[in-house]
Amino acid sequence: MVMLEQLQDKAHLDRIIKDKRFFILAFYTDISQRSKDALEVLRKLKEENPQIPMYAVNASRVKDIHPLYGIDTVPAVLAIREGRVSKIVYGSQNKEYYQMLLYEEPLGLGKREGREKEGRKFRRVIVYTSSACPWCSKVKSYLRKNRVPFREVDVSRDERAAQELVRRSGQMGVPQTDIDGRIVVGFDKARLDELLGIEGEG
Repeated sequence: MVMLEQLQDKAHLDRIIKDKRFFILAFYTDISQRSKDALEVLRKLKEENPQIPMYAVNASRVKDIHPLYGIDTVPAVLAIREGRVSKIVYGSQNKEYYQMLLYEEPLGLGKREGREKEGRKFRRVIVYTSSACPWCSKVKSYLRKNRVPFREVDVSRDERAAQELVRRSGQMGVPQTDIDGRIVVGFDKARLDELLGIEGEG
């Protein structure tokens, strides 16, 4: 069975960043069943796509990697492109969700297949946050609770993204959530539910 290579420390990560233009990084712990489920799905993806570099970090043993990415919950799966996080998935998801979020195009899927899960249409979700923002955490927690994969962009670290966000929404504050190109300002649960097709949840 194909296993994901385990990262030992930040120096190990630095070597991979220097060597690989793109790779996948999964954070997990031994005591999390959801972590085990996510790793099993990723192993299957690796078997089907051996050319894609995939690595795993046991966050309970390796302490100097997850803080670099602000990871405070597992499982979390990151796509790293040119040394920067391009996409992120929280929680245990099925193969189709990982494919849709971690690659430019689904691998081995038709255009329709994989865009729906349990009757809910797949959405492209980006949450714009900053490091000191309690409402940002509430939005992220709500999306995780409802198993909505999303990419996070910290505008306090990405000036270009901050400027683009203001241009699009006219608002400087965060959180702002981009759902298929439509911006939701703040933790507007009703609007999030409407755009994401969440019914009677959370």
